[in-house]
Amino acid sequence: MKRFAYVAAVCLVAVLGIGVSTAHAQVAPPPEPKMYGEFNFGPTLGHKSDKFVGGEFGLRIVDRVDVFIEASHMGNVATTDLDDRANIIANFLGGSASTAFKVNEGAIGVRYHIAITPMVHPYILAGFGAAQVATEVVFSVNGTAVDPATRGVALGGDLTGTTTKTIIVFGFGVNVPFAKRFYGDLGYRYGQILAKTDAVETDKSIPTQRVVLGVGMRF
Repeated sequence: MKRFAYVAAVCLVAVLGIGVSTAHAQVAPPPEPKMYGEFNFGPTLGHKSDKFVGGEFGLRIVDRVDVFIEASHMGNVATTDLDDRANIIANFLGGSASTAFKVNEGAIGVRYHIAITPMVHPYILAGFGAAQVATEVVFSVNGTAVDPATRGVALGGDLTGTTTKTIIVFGFGVNVPFAKRFYGDLGYRYGQILAKTDAVETDKSIPTQRVVLGVGMRF
């Protein structure tokens, strides 16, 4: 009988130990995801409105702070300055001009999350990078596209060509989590593409605005 009681006590202690270990394992929260990837798109705002498509990857370095890398293509962010310069040639040709700045940009920066509620995660961000700006101007006379060179007009770098410039990005928005690791993103990005006067003496900076609609996953 004593031997049986001894064995029963050992088994009871073992079972209790396993139960406590299981309880601890269940209580311990899973590790918080450190990285995220996001696909985003939306309209661009400004003198010429168009659309953009892009993506973003980020890594949490300290509490509430991510380092991110983004890349996007903006359809047309042409300015009034580009229109004015193109219209000088268009008036000489006796026609009209259609203008576009098409931009491929990539930037690296920091995103700071503001703690408010578990269901809504506001953030602000800032970064800098490079923007490849393609200048496209189409001249038309009586509804037909014409090449200015055939009329004795040579276009300068301010009206044609592709140039890589520096871009500075600022933004804000909110992330709304769903389905455990996924989230929706609604935000705004302002980017200033700096002038590059060593390439084009009369070059001007280009402001860009994006309304961000995105979906992402943390992992």
